Order: sequence, then structure tokens, then C-alpha cells
Amino acid sequence: MKPAVWVATILLFVVPDLVFCFLFHWLAPDLWQQGTSWWRIFQVLLVLPLALMLVAALAGATLDLGSVSLKSLRQRLRLTLPSGIVWLWAVALSGFMYGGNWADLLAVAASWLALWKEKTSQKWLFAAILLGTLVKRNAAILQPTLQSVKFFDSTGFYSEFFSHFGPTDFMGLTLQGAWWIPFYYAVVMLVCNIGGEELWWRGYVLPRQELAFGRTAWLVHGIAWSAFHLFMQPTLWDTVRMAITGLALSFIAQRTRSTWPGIVGHSFGNLPFFLSLVKGVTVH
Repeated sequence: MKPAVWVATILLFVVPDLVFCFLFHWLAPDLWQQGTSWWRIFQVLLVLPLALMLVAALAGATLDLGSVSLKSLRQRLRLTLPSGIVWLWAVALSGFMYGGNWADLLAVAASWLALWKEKTSQKWLFAAILLGTLVKRNAAILQPTLQSVKFFDSTGFYSEFFSHFGPTDFMGLTLQGAWWIPFYYAVVMLVCNIGGEELWWRGYVLPRQELAFGRTAWLVHGIAWSAFHLFMQPTLWDTVRMAITGLALSFIAQRTRSTWPGIVGHSFGNLPFFLSLVKGVTVH
């Protein structure tokens, strides 16, 4: 496994970002103007590139190992069966990414319990976790200012695309009574979105960055991962908000040396989209 120094890190993050920029700001809007259905646009815009990211993670890990052994792949991508402490970190990250009073309380409690069970000598981490949670909860005071810094026009295709994630329709398909849609969305997002992103970023890329940046790899990774999403972040506020969760995700991934907390936490972070679809299906 080769260290991902600055040049490699930039390439590993910028190339996927350029692909999504091309799809999101050129190809998909062009397809929309041509009258292509939202359903097909969804497959091209999200499902296909995220599936390719999953394939890239598996291919990259295989090249590193020079082997297709399933056991070796699990170890390389940090998918081995996690310990109880790792699951505590997964619970903490899930609460942090989902948000809300009780979820944030759960995040702090689970992370403190994990630190206690680790018998950590880094006592300052208890205060740092509480401070990070408070920052996330109060960051909205900066929203009016940060939203004034715009990266691209969020009207037109952008707003239209995200308006089709429920609660009345999903990508132009009526949700009422259509239980296959949330099932399809859950499977595709779990395999492609969660699987693709987590296996590529936290499973394949982060271990290489750790070899290059050591204990600060999570900082580099978290900021770079947040910047990767610029293609779908119309304002500076969106980027800052993503950076807060991105840093928490990368910190826990590096601390646990496991991809599982990211998989679980990322799933809870994306849960509101899924619940919106379920709401649309059950409306009478």
C-alpha cells in the first residue's frame, strides 16, 4: 500500500469530484432539457458513478494486495468484524450525523463511553467531543452570512432534481402505495452510495493517507471529503456544515481503524431521504 501524499490525495479526491461535476452541472441538466425522465437521470447522475466508486475501491484494494482473497480484501478495506468499542463509536457517529437533541445526547454519551472503555490517556478528548457537538448545534448562527457566498446557481436543475425525493413522488414516479420504491432506494443507496463512498474514502483512501500524514490524516481527509461534495453544495454554508460531520466521520474512522462506523453513521445521516419516501408511500 502506497502512502497518499499530497499529490496522490489531490488526485484521489479531485478526479471523482470532476466526474460528478461533469454529470451534475453539464450532462444531467442537458438530459433534463432534452426531456429525459427523472428516473433515468437519477441512474446516470448518482447510481452509476457511485457504483463505479465501489468498483474502484475493490479494484484499488486488489491491486494493493495483489490478491483477490476475500479475507485480505476485508482487512485492506477495514471491514473485519468490529469490536464492541467500535460499535459504540458507530452509535456515536450515527447520533451525530442524524442530529437532534436526543441524537446528539446519544452521540456524546456513546463516544464518552467508548473513550472510557478504551481507557484513553487523552482526557482532553472528552471535552473536545462535547465542544464539537456544541459547534455543530450552534453553527446555524453563521448560516445567513455563509449562505451569501454562492458557488453556483441552485435554481433550475438543482432545485428540480432534489424536489423529487418525496414526499409525493420519487424521480417522477408516484409514491403512494409503491412500496418497491423505498425498497429499491434503500438497496441502491446502501450498496452504491454508502458502500461506494465508505469503501472508497474510508476503506481505500484513508489508510493510504494515514501512511502519509500520520495522526493528522483525519483532518486532511475530513476537509478533502467535505470539499469533494462542492459539486452539490451551492453555498459556503453547505460546505461548512458538511465539514463538521466530515471531520467527525474521518476522526472516528481513523481512531477505530474500521470502515463500519462510517457505514452505519452515513446510513443514519441519509435516513431523512428514506423516511420522506416512506411517508409518501403511506399517505392516503
